[in-house]
Amino acid sequence: MYSCRVSIALTQLMRRMVVHPDQPVVTVPVLLWEAPPSESSPDEDWAPTDAGFRSRPTATDPLVFMVEKVAGRANPFAMGVTVGRVETNDVIVDDGSVSRFHAWLQFDAKVHKWFLCDAESKNGTFIGAQRLKPKEKIELFDGARVKFGDAEMIFLTPDALVKEIKLRGGR
Repeated sequence: MYSCRVSIALTQLMRRMVVHPDQPVVTVPVLLWEAPPSESSPDEDWAPTDAGFRSRPTATDPLVFMVEKVAGRANPFAMGVTVGRVETNDVIVDDGSVSRFHAWLQFDAKVHKWFLCDAESKNGTFIGAQRLKPKEKIELFDGARVKFGDAEMIFLTPDALVKEIKLRGGR
């Protein structure tokens, strides 16, 4: 399994799948963030941070966020996996349209489903074209297009991520 506490480039997961085909790529759902075609060129490359990760996707390499609580992070919100632009969130989205604490994802063990909830964000949280009402839980499905402000992502289960990697040429 790949353990990551920040975003990771999709190509890194593709390489891991080729090098270690007997190990799962991930064991939790992910959010896949692709750069909008109109805002990036194939040559564009965001510089990595001191921690060694890029904070924005490129046209040729999307970012992947693990949907899980991050141990040791100063995040008092225990109800779910938080999404926002500041470092106290579990999923940190480096985009000015994303609120400091924008939304959260929550797994309901009774029904074995994931839900998304807007945290009264300024620019809204969307599933497809549907804008979520603040604090309203909406069920997520595999392959759902979710949007935090202007940052559009795809919610994928571990199996769906493997299929996506294979579609993109990874093994």
